[in-house]
Amino acid sequence: MHIWARSLAAVLVRRRPLPGLRHSAGLRQLVLPLVVMEIVMAFVLSSMLPPAARPAHAGLEALLVLAGLGLVAATLRHPHEVNAQRVVLRTGFLGDVTLPRSAVRSASSVVRTVPGRGPRPVPGEPGAVACSVDSSLNAVLHLDPPVRLDLGAAGLVDAVSVYASADSLPALSAALRTTPPR
Repeated sequence: MHIWARSLAAVLVRRRPLPGLRHSAGLRQLVLPLVVMEIVMAFVLSSMLPPAARPAHAGLEALLVLAGLGLVAATLRHPHEVNAQRVVLRTGFLGDVTLPRSAVRSASSVVRTVPGRGPRPVPGEPGAVACSVDSSLNAVLHLDPPVRLDLGAAGLVDAVSVYASADSLPALSAALRTTPPR
């Protein structure tokens, strides 16, 4: 929640986001219409509530709307990063996966669903890790040599591929090509 609040505050004061590759467009496109619908429905529901309950309802609705906007801001303000030393795949608020740039060989397109959220092992595929806000993934980074990743409660994984979501796979591939490893 702290990341959501900081991200939303940064958007409101118009701080520039970190440079990088955006991700989770599908989630943002889902959450923003839900927030707008929630605002409309809040007024409808408030008109049906007794006057004494309206301030509490308004407060709860404001928190709900701010949480939705904070979620969107967190994914926008925490993009993936590619530089000569490392590749950081971020989720915005569920953690990230940092890979040495020298181990990332290529990125390719994939249509994959992996249950869960945040950095997690891919069921049925040893040596594979997924890193995303939702279960839909559209990119896979191929690693050579394998990279040992600590996934917390899921344990250590020697990853040979990392699945992620990226708004633009061509931009991710171009960033990997134009940023040679050191």
